[in-house]
Amino acid sequence: MAENKKTLLGNSPAELGIAYDYWGSNPDVNEAQTVADLAKEFNVSVVTTHSLAGPWGFSNLASQVQQFDLLGGSIPVVFSHSSFITADDLQLLRSTNQYISITAESEMQYGHGHPHSYYAQDQAALGIDTHFTYSSDILTQARMWLQSARHYFYNQVLENWNVPTYNPMSVNQAFLLATRSGGLALRRPDLGVIKVGAKADLVVWDAENSPSMLGWEDPVAAIILHANIGDILHVLIDGKFVKKDKKLVNGEYPKIRKNFLEAAKKIQKIWKEIPYPTYEGTFASGYSYGKPQAVDVQRGPDTGYGTQFL
Repeated sequence: MAENKKTLLGNSPAELGIAYDYWGSNPDVNEAQTVADLAKEFNVSVVTTHSLAGPWGFSNLASQVQQFDLLGGSIPVVFSHSSFITADDLQLLRSTNQYISITAESEMQYGHGHPHSYYAQDQAALGIDTHFTYSSDILTQARMWLQSARHYFYNQVLENWNVPTYNPMSVNQAFLLATRSGGLALRRPDLGVIKVGAKADLVVWDAENSPSMLGWEDPVAAIILHANIGDILHVLIDGKFVKKDKKLVNGEYPKIRKNFLEAAKKIQKIWKEIPYPTYEGTFASGYSYGKPQAVDVQRGPDTGYGTQFL
């Protein structure tokens, strides 16, 4: 099996993982156990699962995955979102050293909410959801999550008509969630750090020429609060440049871009031909739909909502 895995991946920087979303709450036990056994047989680099719970359903909680003897081994299991994680499940993650992945932007857009995520950050890392609808950079996620967490903990003070005395979350904590914590979630001590023996995956910022980053004494604050992805000068993977002097170095990129745009148009055409769904009655989880109040940003009858292109 090890040889088959090596043949499959070759010299690719990609590694073999498993994504499976049917651990609970009423799983096909034989299927789920087969997936867990495959993960162990191939010694995959990670198992991921969508874990929402609450009114969304799709629980896949740590206690449900634990039934299949997967959490206590050497394979990292990453629980995407975990918005409605329970206290007991969080303690189980801590005891088995497994992590949740907070994808702040998508969770806010879809209305997942973060009722418990703010209290699980010691066992969490920041992630990026699909570029199909969201930003593709971890800096955006770190900045959004930092201000979201600050807003949440500030409100606890403001609700009692008190004035907050200090900042509840620092830029350094956001930076760790975006870098070091991701490596720890994958049980890779060589990721998310710059030191001898670590993997040479590096992002170099053009602080000298960036008006946004210019003059800041704290480099972490300069990145988390002030930089943008246009300020990235170089990117190295395994010590090799994949972006240099703000330009991608892959000579195949023009062809890749052309193929991507052609595929995108085909997919968009299919989506445009599908009628918008209507939501009435109950969601798949059994909970009722609820309609949020629409925002109005213009005077007069027009709300400014604009055109939907899909």
